[in-house]
Amino acid sequence: MTLSKTPLISIAMCTYNGEKYLRKQLDSLVNQTYPHVEISIFDDCSSDGTIAIILEYIELFPQIKLKQNPSNLGYQRNFEANFQACSGELIAPCDQDDIWDLNKLEKLYAILDDNILVYHDSELIDEKDQSMKLSMGSRLNFVRGKNPSPFLFFNCVSGHSMLFKRELLQHIFPFPKKGFYDHWMVFVASHYGSIDFTTECLVKYRQHQQNLTDILGAKRKETKLQTTISRIQRENDWLEICAEYEKQRQGPGFNTHLFEQGKNRDTNYFNFGFGFTIWKHQDDLLHIPKQKPKRRLGFAIRQIWGVKTKTIFK
Repeated sequence: MTLSKTPLISIAMCTYNGEKYLRKQLDSLVNQTYPHVEISIFDDCSSDGTIAIILEYIELFPQIKLKQNPSNLGYQRNFEANFQACSGELIAPCDQDDIWDLNKLEKLYAILDDNILVYHDSELIDEKDQSMKLSMGSRLNFVRGKNPSPFLFFNCVSGHSMLFKRELLQHIFPFPKKGFYDHWMVFVASHYGSIDFTTECLVKYRQHQQNLTDILGAKRKETKLQTTISRIQRENDWLEICAEYEKQRQGPGFNTHLFEQGKNRDTNYFNFGFGFTIWKHQDDLLHIPKQKPKRRLGFAIRQIWGVKTKTIFK
């Protein structure tokens, strides 16, 4: 693979007080086997040694570019700003605390073809770099093709695992104020082009108390009822976002119908239509979680009960 025949890939890295793990991640980025890379770092007002570490690397690796935000943008808006500043034909989001396999970009580029976005599996590691003997793929089924429906309830595509074409930027801004940018991006990408994946684990995905996403559920401290109410609210918020996107793009359709059926779950007793629709379309809506058929049925039945019913039987 030669420089003249490969498009520029921008690694879009966002940092905030990341000194603890940053060097290992930067080492894995500057040593990628893919030959044509820029590393765009947007720092969100770090107060530790993050900037000093980045400046050390910039002296050695001119492909690194640093932007220091004048005020704190937050995780979502920082990635949004970074993507817009990237120069590459292809863009790969990057967190500050993982460790990339050195051939990650090369392998993703090899499967890109006509897809608008590709992604990979990731191995979970702990704070001491030790494998947790789990991967994203051990818990989730992956999705390929051009079908946004599996992303209406679940997501299997982490931002750190993506490589996407620049043309996707035309469709994803602004990011919704609720939810996660990676979930939004793959949902939108599935409308405009096909997505694909490799089952190879190409990132060591670090799990610790500062993770924004709680893959293992280790940080849940709410009661069962509180957890249920929070989940319903998150689902309703996301389904509303998907419904609004559908209306703007093509007019009301399945997403809108699903949202309308379930939007009152946090204030009513029963939602029979909502649960039946999920059961009827389970092959799409419940594809991502790895679960047996009876658990799919259980999921659909649970969606029937509104919060008032769940409060009675708490």
